[in-house]
Amino acid sequence: MVKNVSDKNLKKKKFEMPDGMVILVFLIFVVTLLTYVIPAGEYERIVVDGKTIVQADSFKYIEQSPASLFDFFKSIPLGMQAASQLIIMVLLIGGSIRLFDSTGAIRAAIFNLKNIIGEKNSSMILVAMILFFGCLGAFPGMYEDSIPFAPLCIGISLALGYDVLVGICISLVAIVAGFSSGVTNPWTTGIGQSIAELPMFSGLGFRMIVFIVFMSVLIFFVLNYAKKVKRDPKASLVYGMNFEHLSNNEVDENVEFTTRLKLVLVTFAVMIIAVVYGSLKLSWGMTEMSAVYVIGSIIGGIIAGYNANKIVGEILEGCKAILIGAIAIGIARGISVVMDQGHITDTIVYSLASLLQGHSPILSTIEMYFLQNVLNFLVPSGSGQALITLPVMIPVGDLIGVNRQITILSFQFGNGLTNIIFPTDGALLAFLAYTKIPFPRWLKFISKFMLMICLAAIALLTVAVLINIA
Repeated sequence: MVKNVSDKNLKKKKFEMPDGMVILVFLIFVVTLLTYVIPAGEYERIVVDGKTIVQADSFKYIEQSPASLFDFFKSIPLGMQAASQLIIMVLLIGGSIRLFDSTGAIRAAIFNLKNIIGEKNSSMILVAMILFFGCLGAFPGMYEDSIPFAPLCIGISLALGYDVLVGICISLVAIVAGFSSGVTNPWTTGIGQSIAELPMFSGLGFRMIVFIVFMSVLIFFVLNYAKKVKRDPKASLVYGMNFEHLSNNEVDENVEFTTRLKLVLVTFAVMIIAVVYGSLKLSWGMTEMSAVYVIGSIIGGIIAGYNANKIVGEILEGCKAILIGAIAIGIARGISVVMDQGHITDTIVYSLASLLQGHSPILSTIEMYFLQNVLNFLVPSGSGQALITLPVMIPVGDLIGVNRQITILSFQFGNGLTNIIFPTDGALLAFLAYTKIPFPRWLKFISKFMLMICLAAIALLTVAVLINIA
């Protein structure tokens, strides 16, 4: 009898949160089922200046076309195909970052700065990295590009005496906050103002204020948490977790910052600047940016004294390290593939937009923000969400007295900030997959910041309506 009870107890298993990839596939399945429940509908679309624009007053219900079980499975390769350019860019950036990281130049520079600043002021390094990644998100609109920086930033965070969560914040969360401010973000601000027929990047002054506010909120949150972890490692929300798989990220603080390493670092900086300049001034896409990373890697490797085999080897190792994240991006795109096949995307947008009628401008603007949050769960792509929702939201804003600049601002906030809590976001899943942090643990950590940044967003939208930014 005792033996049977013992066997029964042995069979009891503690609940284990599904892997991020499992969650993504499950969400695709749920969306597939929704194509049988949600009525199919569509807007008429016209091409203006090479962009497909939705005609706001053209929505109509059409014959139901639910996705089949085979469509569900097809959505995975189709999603990867749709995101192929992005996946390739992420892999090449991962290889590039690995090569520069392998030289020790970036880490040597950071620890040289740490020695100059002093151990007690190492938090200034966190601030500098937050601002760096924040600028990458705010100006050239880089986002998924943060994925390859995961090993570097997490390794630096651990070496400075903090934890893995701090490493994610100074890279992923910082770039999300910058992306959401949309100072000169071509994917949200650029496309949005083009649809709204506004001067490109008009209202830049107010968005710079938004950027400063978002960065300040993040810096306050990170430094407050990092200080607790530094003082008592047990205060870390991931204390006791096994991070042996990150052992390769240990940083040697004794690396001498030689002239060669300085030249490698300069090459790295020039490569980043070239990508930013090209995306802003030369209308570069992912192909051109990927090419710059390849060129920069080769030059950096030569300066570091690597032979051809070493350069290729380091790049391939970087690709391997970031492969899971790259695949996650493709699978996440499968959600929108199924929605488009079932023709339910426009129906959802139409239904949500109808809820905004009859309220004050301030309340309507805040409601727009929350509706964009909901839509961001379903359509995480910035440019995709802009092309689907703004042609509808902009006329609604016109009717209720919210100007187009503010409508776009609410879209930017809703499209960006929730990326760090939604399991449909490929970049977040990539970071969690790399660190093996369970999704509930991440939500517990980031929820306080989300509350802070959401309140800041609502306050900024209210001010925008009151002063009627143009």
